[in-house]
Amino acid sequence: MSVYQQFVKQILNPFDLWRSGDYAEIQNLREFERTQFLSPEELRELVWRRLRNILDRAYRRIPYYKLVFDRAGLIPSDIRTDADMLSVPILEKRDVQANLHTMLDPEFPKNRLIFDKTGGSTGTPVNYYYSIERKWARQAAMLRHDRWAGYEVGQRFASIWGAARDMPPSGWKQKIKSLIFPKTLQLNSVQMTPELVFEFNEQLKRYRPPVILAYANALVLFAIFLKQRGVSAYQPKGIITSAEVLTLEDRQLIEGVFAAPVFNRLGCREFSVIASECEQHSGMHLMAEGLYIELIRGSRHTESGETGEIIVTDLLNEAMPMIRYRLGDTASWVTGTCSCGRSLPRIDNVAGRVTDFIVGMDNRLCSGVALATFIVSKRPSLGQIQIIQEDYGKILYRVGCGKDVPLQQHDLDFLREQTELYLGNGMTIDYEYVDSIPHEPSGKFIFSKSTVARKYFK
Repeated sequence: MSVYQQFVKQILNPFDLWRSGDYAEIQNLREFERTQFLSPEELRELVWRRLRNILDRAYRRIPYYKLVFDRAGLIPSDIRTDADMLSVPILEKRDVQANLHTMLDPEFPKNRLIFDKTGGSTGTPVNYYYSIERKWARQAAMLRHDRWAGYEVGQRFASIWGAARDMPPSGWKQKIKSLIFPKTLQLNSVQMTPELVFEFNEQLKRYRPPVILAYANALVLFAIFLKQRGVSAYQPKGIITSAEVLTLEDRQLIEGVFAAPVFNRLGCREFSVIASECEQHSGMHLMAEGLYIELIRGSRHTESGETGEIIVTDLLNEAMPMIRYRLGDTASWVTGTCSCGRSLPRIDNVAGRVTDFIVGMDNRLCSGVALATFIVSKRPSLGQIQIIQEDYGKILYRVGCGKDVPLQQHDLDFLREQTELYLGNGMTIDYEYVDSIPHEPSGKFIFSKSTVARKYFK
């Protein structure tokens, strides 16, 4: 880091956080930098102390959880092991939507509440609250995981993102602040064209941020544009991909074009960072000091290597506890210890939401994200493809080639061949031709949507 960057990190940033009342972010970061290297036994003791606290607090102070526990015939002291957590009812998104105000601690100071909502890419947005103390912990967790990819406070930063609410503010205060602090160079992934990609690539070369944060699929498109035109890409120190599923082929493409390692990440609006890769790239370490994570298949916890749904309990949001919240994404556990020395548990094979899976003829579960990307990578002339499954034994290919440009017979034969290869013989295939397949309001592109896969995770 330059002398000025050190000055920003050591002096200006702490002063700015102190001035704004957010200095506890630094204190949280110091704690997380220490606790990531606790022994497994010490970490588990910390997690369970916080879990018992949030369960007890929710039962005593939150009307919604008092009712939930009473109906289940439980009290917090009944929960002593991981297996015991299975007896606590799962919190669905619709439960939060219907019980928002009874999930709030009625005695929590209103001036210390922060309102937020999800992007709604899977349906109606979920409104929720978290405490200002949780805000500090979230920001510190994000920074800790950013540092694994090579970023430090005071350095320049770039992102290729699509959520409008995450775009930097443009008011006069922000303009003044940008004269002192390094600004974030940002490209809106919803509006990506070859021309904008080439222009942003040149801006990156001039600005030289050490780390780029990006939607995974947006960065794949960015890399394809550069590679097709033979344009040399800016080479950062590290690349953080998030918000969308990253396939092995996508990772290889990105690392080949940008000549930089990819640090994949799982996060969401409700909890911020959930898990990230460290420098060893052997699974993703959980943000275990703030989140209790379960992987479930129906009414049981998964075995090692088995894919299950991610269930999250926020250990640090006392204002509005989220206990056993069904995230909608899937993953599997990584066993053993990581050579980085961190004791934080690891997950892998993050394959997207349950609704991303397509059910094959023999009840096999195939990642719709992987299927769509494999097909496009083998036949780029197809352009954008989205797979829809609303009935067992049937799929719809939504093809963004234009309403007046139906697929040629060789393309139809190719899709039939790939469908049988991945999903089995006998699948009924329909086609819908559209001019383009829109992104979700959050800026993400959804490769597949299935209403059939849900029951296979029960």
